[in-house]
Formats: sequence, structure tokens, C-alpha cells
Amino acid sequence: MRPNWSSLHSAASVAVAFVARLVRRTAGATRSLTRLAWHALRRLLSPLRSLGAAAVRRAGDVFSGPVTAFVYGPLRVGLFGMRRDVSVLVVLVSPVLALGTASWVGSQVGYQTLTAWVRGTWYGTDPAVALFLAVAGLLALGAISAGINSGLLPTGLLVSAPVFGAAVTRYATTVTYSWGQRVVSLPDAVGTAVLFAFAFGVPIAVAGFVLGCGLRRVARTLGGRTGPSSTVENA
Repeated sequence: MRPNWSSLHSAASVAVAFVARLVRRTAGATRSLTRLAWHALRRLLSPLRSLGAAAVRRAGDVFSGPVTAFVYGPLRVGLFGMRRDVSVLVVLVSPVLALGTASWVGSQVGYQTLTAWVRGTWYGTDPAVALFLAVAGLLALGAISAGINSGLLPTGLLVSAPVFGAAVTRYATTVTYSWGQRVVSLPDAVGTAVLFAFAFGVPIAVAGFVLGCGLRRVARTLGGRTGPSSTVENA
């Protein structure tokens, strides 16, 4: 029996037309749903967008007002000092002070003697008056720097420089460990000196900074200055 090709062709045409209509209707429905969802999302996000814009404007007002004034006022003075030329001078003097301290300790005291002083003073077995005088001198140095110019960073560098210079004299000395003796190398000496500068110099510098700022305010008050102090001078 021969197939009826015309009937098959008609059925295929109807099926293709049905599928095409179904695809068009599905695509149209998808576009409509997408459009509705997009409008609903925009309507939902509109208050959030307005709130975000208001928050950004408010943050901009804050950062362009009090925060900026604080960063460029008391914070800058407290960290870097009131006068740039004085701060630069302190930074330039610090390496010279470290070098002078290293030269004096190396030639007049010696690292082994310095170690014995530190150990005896720390444990209380043999306190060294020279170390107490040195700490008092560093504290006074930090107070003078802070009282004249403020600036925690220049003051910290100035006070830590002698500590670094004294500790770096460890270079080329012979130290004894439980496993034997060895000569201290330059990287070892510099690393140890930096550690001592941070461990001892920074706390003394902070104490001197607080003392100097306090004395400056007391001197300003006792000097009969009238009117409130500016935020920059209070740093």
C-alpha cells in the first residue's frame, strides 16, 4: 500500500504551524512577565536608591566637613607636628643622634657593660644609675619635642634613635648561647637594634609626648592666655 504523501505533508504543516504559534506565544508571555518583573523591581528599589543617594550625600558632607577638618587639623599636628621645618629638622637629627650614641657607647662603655647594666637594672640585682639617667634624658627629650612642635612620629623617631644606636653596638661582638659562641653579624645587630628601639624607645616616646603636650597646655594656661584654644594647638 502506497503512503498518502499529501496527508502526511498536511499533518506536518499543521504541526509546524502549531509549534511556531506556541513558541511565539511563549516568547510573548516571557517578555510580558520580564517587563512586569522589571517594573516591579524598579518600583521596589526606588526607595532604596533614594535612601542610598541620601546616605552618600550625607557621608560626603561629613567627610568634607568635620572629618576633613580633623584629618588636616589635630590629627595632622598630633602625628607630624605643628611646624613642618621643625619636624624635618628632628627627622634629620635623629640618625646623627643614633650615630653619636653608638660611637659613645662603643668607645666609652662597651656592649658587654651595657648588657650587664640592662640585665642588673631589669632584674633588680644591680641597678645602674646611668640607665635611669638615660631614660630620664630620653623622656625629657620627647617632652621637649612634643612641647615645642607636637608630632608623635618625629618625637618617636628622635627618642628611639639613641636606643637604636646603643643597641647596634652589638655588631661584631661575641655572644654566648647554650649551643656555643658566635660573632654577631650586621643584619643581626640591626634587627636587634630595631627591636629594642620599638620595645623601649616607643613607650618612652609616647610618655614624653603626653608629658610634653600636657606641659604645653599648662604653660599656656599659666601664661594667662584668654579664650578657647584651637583644635590644632590642642593636638
